[in-house]
Amino acid sequence: MGKRKVTLSIEEGVLREAKVVASLEGKSLSGLVEEYLESLAASRWLEKLAASIGTGRLEPTSEDEIPSQRPEGSNSAQAVRETRRSREGRILHGLGEG
Repeated sequence: MGKRKVTLSIEEGVLREAKVVASLEGKSLSGLVEEYLESLAASRWLEKLAASIGTGRLEPTSEDEIPSQRPEGSNSAQAVRETRRSREGRILHGLGEG
């Protein structure tokens, strides 16, 4: 996928703070915005994945809690692989539109 230029309107104070954060992290403002937008897309994808495999809303958890929270009789790893294969292309394609 190629890059696309966009114009954003951002409140002056927010922009100033975002530039400071970007500088402290060694990133450009564009890089910081792109990273945030990618995280939004990933969150949306994870929510759809959770709904499709019947786990409900995914919440941060510890490694010790994972086995006890798996649905009974399901192979989560296989479900994730199958869902990823069937949906990843559509989701990524959808992000490139607009």
